[in-house]
Amino acid sequence: MSYRLGVDVGGTFTDLALYDTDTDRLEFAKTPSTPVNQALGVAAGIRELMDRHGVSPDRIDFFIHGTTVATNTLLERKGAKTALIVTAGFRDVLQIGRQDRPDLYDWRIRRSDPLVPRHLRFEAQERVLHTGEVMNPMEAGTLDDIKGRVKDANVDAVAVCLLHSYANPEHEQAIGEAIRRELPGTPISLSHEILPEFKEYERMSTTTINAYVAPVMERYLRRLEESIADVGLKSDLYIMQSNGGTMGAETAIERPVHTILSGPAAGVIGAVAIAQQAGKPNSISIDMGGTSFDVSLSYKGEVRRTQESELERLPVKVPMVDIHTLGAGGGSIAWIDPGGALRVGPQSAGADPGPACYGNGGTEATVTDANLVLGRLGATSLLGGTMTLDVELARQVISGRIADPLGLTVEEAAEGIVQVVNASMVKGIRVVSVSKGYDPREFCLVAFGGAGPLHASELADEMDIPSVLVPVAPGVTSALGLLMADLRHDFAQTVLKPGSELSPMEITTWYEQLESQAMEQMGREGIDAGDVSLVRTADARYVGQGYELEVPATSGKLEQKDVEAIMERFHEAHIRNYGYASRDNAVEVVNLRVTALASMPRPDLAHDSQDAGGDPSRAIIDQRDVYFRNEPKETNIYDRSGLRPGDVIKGPAIVEQLDSTTVVWENQTATVDNYLNLLVTGKHK
Repeated sequence: MSYRLGVDVGGTFTDLALYDTDTDRLEFAKTPSTPVNQALGVAAGIRELMDRHGVSPDRIDFFIHGTTVATNTLLERKGAKTALIVTAGFRDVLQIGRQDRPDLYDWRIRRSDPLVPRHLRFEAQERVLHTGEVMNPMEAGTLDDIKGRVKDANVDAVAVCLLHSYANPEHEQAIGEAIRRELPGTPISLSHEILPEFKEYERMSTTTINAYVAPVMERYLRRLEESIADVGLKSDLYIMQSNGGTMGAETAIERPVHTILSGPAAGVIGAVAIAQQAGKPNSISIDMGGTSFDVSLSYKGEVRRTQESELERLPVKVPMVDIHTLGAGGGSIAWIDPGGALRVGPQSAGADPGPACYGNGGTEATVTDANLVLGRLGATSLLGGTMTLDVELARQVISGRIADPLGLTVEEAAEGIVQVVNASMVKGIRVVSVSKGYDPREFCLVAFGGAGPLHASELADEMDIPSVLVPVAPGVTSALGLLMADLRHDFAQTVLKPGSELSPMEITTWYEQLESQAMEQMGREGIDAGDVSLVRTADARYVGQGYELEVPATSGKLEQKDVEAIMERFHEAHIRNYGYASRDNAVEVVNLRVTALASMPRPDLAHDSQDAGGDPSRAIIDQRDVYFRNEPKETNIYDRSGLRPGDVIKGPAIVEQLDSTTVVWENQTATVDNYLNLLVTGKHK
């Protein structure tokens, strides 16, 4: 037997999914995260999973990991001391940015401080034009001067971002080689390697972020490799990328900026695959964990991606799964603002100390405490009863922090906490759906994460989403998504020419160069050329526009009709996105892109389709009072492991399992499908 293992580290829990490639059997585990050193929690979880199921570690031939190390390093500003080398005159690009206001009407707004302070930003006397022509050759002595200043600064990482290096990287390469000789072992990020595209601010920001987090990522991955070796794993280590694909650990060390949304991307990949299998090609996935709420939309089974994003108001221009993130999780802290209004988040109690009900010293009222007080969570619901929740501690903090100051009962305060966090999450769902022209009534809500199924029915009701799909293992869907991801690498080249000035041969040459880079990278990952598929796209816009749309391009040797097809696809995309096209206006090709894909074996989620008769009473394990709209109702508690395909549960009901809890409201029904998903339908209002 051989196995594939996916491990996703969240803010509160580390989730594991083990797939037996011979029997298609899936096993899951969940263990508390160890924020100080995530590798410890990963190793502990692997040992627990191996021991529980009697699996020898040397039988695992593929190990993939979703990590928040790069994200946390950036959010907490705990990255490396970094130097930045720029073209003379462009020292302050990081500080100036785009000169737009993040919040137009906030007079007290503060921009994020640059990751590299001004005294560590050094200028090189050189200049390359956007055509690639060298306007000012690098002056004699420039390399020696830069080497000396960087060495004297005693930095841990170096970023190099020269003007228009995407068109001609000669000067960046020279500086990189000089610094490598002077400071061997120091991570160096060159912008033409990290992001060979125009827009100097976004390119500089992305390259700087890569350098800033690289030493931290390398230390973590080296520790992780040691930890899993101690456990007995022989497999190479793979890392989830923000674009929904995987890459080797060595590539992740070189380009950690591509892991910024590692874990959330895996969740979306898993949720979309599960929804597709259940016959729901239009889905909105919500991942509510301990610290955050991630929402993403999939239309006709396509995972939506974006080329530009921001984290803490810092541009990150790498391909990412299009995810909207809010500070709303089970550990989100409830508080009262100076105006006397109840607020929830974005601060979180995290894994340590966690919600008050964990009994680890938490003193703040959280969403988890509120759900426990309302009876929606049971005292022994989490981790199959191995983790006990203290109801009295939850009541005490909600009473002291929220109920007493607002003159409410504890239950009313708990209901208020849930309603406030739900309102925040509804706004997040609107951002990815209504605001982008999609009608939520045409979608299914896929709820996962430890807390997602607790809130999903209320969110769907508020948005008029007709059904909620809860996967078989909602609390570890991100770990399952890791096992469903393909090996993927994205490559791009800036062109910046009107389509009328581009010949088919010229475009073909650029694409072939990108494809050569892609095949070389896949070769380094150990993938045979015959197993790689290449996908071409192009970024285009009308001349004078500031933003582009990505459209498909033809493979192989291009002809004039293929170039014209790119222009026509752009017009059509413009109509879909903005409602009109200006066919009389010239179309400019901005970037050419190539995506290299290699399919990996995926878990088969198929299950026995035999109808069990629709009688779920065998799975009832308890009854308790659960508060719905501030009224206690005696409610059946079901053990999900006892449910079978065809079972139909009528609300109100609570369905508990190892990794999550699902709430079924009055007037709703939950049906178990052939893949053991729960499909909740009906409006509860």
